[in-house]
Amino acid sequence: MKTIATEETMRAVVVERFGGPEVLVLRELRRPQPGPGQVLIRVAYCGVCRHDLLTRSGAFPSISLPITLGHQVSGRIAVPGEGVSNLSVGQRVMTMIYQSCGSCINCVEGNTALCMTQRSQFLGEDFDGGYAEYVLVDEKMVVPVEDGLPLEHAAVITCTYGTAYHALLTRGGASTRQTVLVTGASGGVGLHLLQLARHFGITVIAVTNSPNKQDLLRRFGASEVIVNRDGRFAAAAKKATGGRGVDLVMEIVGGASLGESVHAVRNGGAIVLIGNIEGQPTSIKPAHFILKEISLIGTKSCTRHEVGEVCRLITDDQLGVEVDGIFPLDQAAKVHRMMEDGSAHGRFVLQVNGDIA
Repeated sequence: MKTIATEETMRAVVVERFGGPEVLVLRELRRPQPGPGQVLIRVAYCGVCRHDLLTRSGAFPSISLPITLGHQVSGRIAVPGEGVSNLSVGQRVMTMIYQSCGSCINCVEGNTALCMTQRSQFLGEDFDGGYAEYVLVDEKMVVPVEDGLPLEHAAVITCTYGTAYHALLTRGGASTRQTVLVTGASGGVGLHLLQLARHFGITVIAVTNSPNKQDLLRRFGASEVIVNRDGRFAAAAKKATGGRGVDLVMEIVGGASLGESVHAVRNGGAIVLIGNIEGQPTSIKPAHFILKEISLIGTKSCTRHEVGEVCRLITDDQLGVEVDGIFPLDQAAKVHRMMEDGSAHGRFVLQVNGDIA
């Protein structure tokens, strides 16, 4: 692949002010130039996550505008910067979500999201992301992609399967002896978490607010589905477990759902807090955690090792990747609207350049 001159321009979808999907505007920007230790990636695909919707809406007002969203990127190396020797022009790659120092104990162990010497920087939030024809990242963020893994799938693996693996197995320590409840189970993380749990023989109760997604959730691995129309699911979870409660909750929804999870989990159980899709604070009673000895466990992203394990399982056909739709870059606003009105399951992907050598 021929190296492309970095002074040329590129198309990018930019947030210049906070608001609804209409604030996503297509612009012609100057293509960035990699410095030492950086690489310029020609973006093939970029996944769209609910976190993008929160960023766009202004849930994180400290973000500097304008910003190009997108933390789930796959593509090919266009220009390696000075000192980059392990990545070559044209190589198929995907990105981790966080940029960090690379030398503290957490970074050395692969958990760059928990960098100890600087605040980990979030791709598509702290610096420009993948809703663009090119993205500039630190070489330490780059993960090579094997030829057998489609780039449209690689674009969503870190944020879906990586997050699910870290939450379910590393942080939650789930085992075949346990019953796990998953809130927001029909979303991108939820569906991939169900597949992961099924692969490891873990019993799952899925919670959804969509009656028409019950068959989908069972197909992906749920042994029981609770349709949560009024925000309450604890009583049904207890009934499904003979009054005992579930061993572990994968709390993807957050907000008011967290209070129900406290009541759904058994004495001595644990709740792993994965997401907070509305970005709003919630109120919970400390007494429940004290009297029931419930553990509340935070989880953030995933490690390079976990991404490698997931990629191995996918290329060995032991796991499937759920992409609900692929749309051109200039339809980013449409994708955001579809996600907000609930007309999606799995994960949407923007096709930027596609897998072009």
